[in-house]
Amino acid sequence: MSLSIRTALVFAAALTTADAAKAAERTVRLDVSNVSCGTCAPIVRRTISRVPGVAAVTVTVTPGGTGQAVAMVTYDDARVTPAALALASTRAGYPARVQAGR
Repeated sequence: MSLSIRTALVFAAALTTADAAKAAERTVRLDVSNVSCGTCAPIVRRTISRVPGVAAVTVTVTPGGTGQAVAMVTYDDARVTPAALALASTRAGYPARVQAGR
């Protein structure tokens, strides 16, 4: 292998490592509405967890029969945005918004 090809490969590996270092797992809170029955929270969790870049999702129904829930989502910020996570839930029939300041 020539020196220039070897140098190019080392450089490419360094860039890939640098890009991976920039990516970080983050956690965001989504306020979800329309959660009105016992199967709603699992549907929200499953829907969001299928978004590429999502590592974990927990959905907690707000007490008192308000139809509200909180989804805590851990995700790779290099692969997905909080807005995309909220949109996935909304498209499934459970409108979600990113909690301010998160």
